[in-house]
Amino acid sequence: MTTKTLALDGPAGSGKSSVSRAVAQRLGWVMLDTGAMYRAITWAVLQANIDLGDQEAVAQVASNTTIEITTDPENFSIAANGEDVTSAIRSPEVSASVSAVSAVPQVRELLVQLQREAVTHSDFGIVIEGRDIGTVVLPDSKLKVFLTATPEARAKRRSREVDPLADSEAIART
Repeated sequence: MTTKTLALDGPAGSGKSSVSRAVAQRLGWVMLDTGAMYRAITWAVLQANIDLGDQEAVAQVASNTTIEITTDPENFSIAANGEDVTSAIRSPEVSASVSAVSAVPQVRELLVQLQREAVTHSDFGIVIEGRDIGTVVLPDSKLKVFLTATPEARAKRRSREVDPLADSEAIART
């Protein structure tokens, strides 16, 4: 188990993933993208054609979904039930539904447990990024960062997810 943790928190589009990846690479640590985990569960829920308002059904799909996620900051991938969903989790459908899925208490409980286990089983320093990381997932982390960005910068980053051809230089400047 590692005692070297960096809990990186912040709102959507604040650059958590980019900063986490860069910091992990620089330190020679691994990173865990917790938002990707929620997106993978959301993808599975959508594939099962579950009504997002049916919290019990959403929780059931979550508990039956196996997630495999890499922690290599230079080679990220995620699979749900053995299927590579690295690109699929960034679809507009998943983006539009992830908030509803992540609001289900059983989903949050399940993923927080998996996130803590990833830290417990890591032999490296780990950068773990997402929402509520410093307060809920790793409240005892000695290093916590809350990343912010202007609404304009956040909007540009979100647009980049939808349109990969968006002006990456403009996004990098924000």
